[in-house]
Amino acid sequence: MGHLEGITFVDSRGDGRYFISNGKDQTTKLWDIRKMSSNAKEYTPRLRDSDWDYRWMEYPPHAKILKHPRDQSVTTYRGHSILRTLIRCYFSPEYSTGQKYIYTGSSDCSVYIYDLVSGALVATLDHHEGLVRDCSWHPLYPMIISSSWDGVIARWEFPGSGEAPTPVVRRRSSLRRDL
Repeated sequence: MGHLEGITFVDSRGDGRYFISNGKDQTTKLWDIRKMSSNAKEYTPRLRDSDWDYRWMEYPPHAKILKHPRDQSVTTYRGHSILRTLIRCYFSPEYSTGQKYIYTGSSDCSVYIYDLVSGALVATLDHHEGLVRDCSWHPLYPMIISSSWDGVIARWEFPGSGEAPTPVVRRRSSLRRDL
């Protein structure tokens, strides 16, 4: 237990212990499966706010500070926005980063990168003009690819020396239809 609204995506760290989840409550949460309990029978869920629908409404500002009374997550990451679609979240690659970051798309047209341990926002990659539903960190190189509802696929390269990542390629994807 921990999210206040539905879950949109889950990613495993691959170590049999940790996973992350993106939720419609505008958070990503880190979980340790060893610390989870099956006390769901003891909890009576609150009635959902039937007036709010993440597919077409902004998340209520007063709800952004709420916390589940029996939250069992290890860390909660806040700042990105999960609206309109099922936005993905991932652990950074083992080989190139030691999995010390998590990253996620956002409905505010950005990619967010958080420090796994502290929960601090490390970087916000701003380039798209539409919602970023998915992104992928190259397993060997300091590079992220992001795809957006604006039809653009962007490649981000991290130059090193603490410099901010920059988009190096902007391509509008095209669909070819044969009639």
